[in-house]
Amino acid sequence: MSDTKGISTDTAAQASASPQAKHAGAAVKAALAANIGVAVAKLCAAVFTGSSAMLSESVHSIADCSNEIVLMIGGRFSRHRTDGDHPFGLYRAKYLASFVVATLLFFVGGFFSTSEAVKKIVAVLENPALRDANQMELLAAFVVVLISACLEGYGLHSSAKEANERMTRTRTPHMGLYRFWGRTKSAELASVIMEDTLALIGLAFAGIGIGLAIALDDELWDAVGGLLVGLVLIAGSLLLAFKSGSLLIGEAVDKVTRQEIVDAVTSTPGVNRLLNMQTVHMSEDDILLCVKVETSKLDRDFDVQTVDKIEQSVRSALPWYRFEIYVEPDIFRADHR
Repeated sequence: MSDTKGISTDTAAQASASPQAKHAGAAVKAALAANIGVAVAKLCAAVFTGSSAMLSESVHSIADCSNEIVLMIGGRFSRHRTDGDHPFGLYRAKYLASFVVATLLFFVGGFFSTSEAVKKIVAVLENPALRDANQMELLAAFVVVLISACLEGYGLHSSAKEANERMTRTRTPHMGLYRFWGRTKSAELASVIMEDTLALIGLAFAGIGIGLAIALDDELWDAVGGLLVGLVLIAGSLLLAFKSGSLLIGEAVDKVTRQEIVDAVTSTPGVNRLLNMQTVHMSEDDILLCVKVETSKLDRDFDVQTVDKIEQSVRSALPWYRFEIYVEPDIFRADHR
């Protein structure tokens, strides 16, 4: 909207418009705490047993720890004061961090785990003597898998708790965790939910591979388990890259929020008609809102007052968001909006 006639940049109102969630960022911190313990346990088990599946899982957990650190750095950086080169703030640093996380999952987790598993499969097939499994060592690895699954389950529970809090705070109808993942504008939650889910799926494949290796006395199954873990990481990283990339480019508000904004604007005294509206999430809680309205009077002073009322209506209707609002009073034209 280049020809803006009424503009609101009430920074003070924006700062107080949205209360921070009580547990904001808790999912990332819980995931980091769980993954540090899991990574140490898996790495020790991988060194002790030589399990390919355990090595893949070790790399996965180390990558996850790096990912949580990147997300925390991105979150802190996004709150820094901005300069003139970034007029709408540094909020999207969170989305950039999430995209970096996706690439780390792919290159560090998926590619390395898959390549190592393939090497072991080839070695075992070429030398049948390597197929004999050390069942006691693999049993120890299996125990580590079970303990890791409990810790990763706790991490996913923390993510679900924060997602439910988010839906309650924004008065969003509660939905399943993975439907929420598709709709959320939170880079941190999207990343952590994906990481925890991939971890549990990977542990399931690792556990099955190790279990079959023990039951059939065949190391090949352990290597197959490691290969499946790597492929799961690659598939998950592609999904996360698509999600975080979409957020980084810029997503509009969801349908429910859009309708609430429309209702707030159209119910404002002095507004005859909503001509056009565009929204984009700068972060989970920060929204850029541009609206074009037809007012009931073609009068500058009246239009200024109406713009102020529109701002108040929108912020009152959705107090959990911080808005940067641009309003343009205009005249309705049937052939051009």
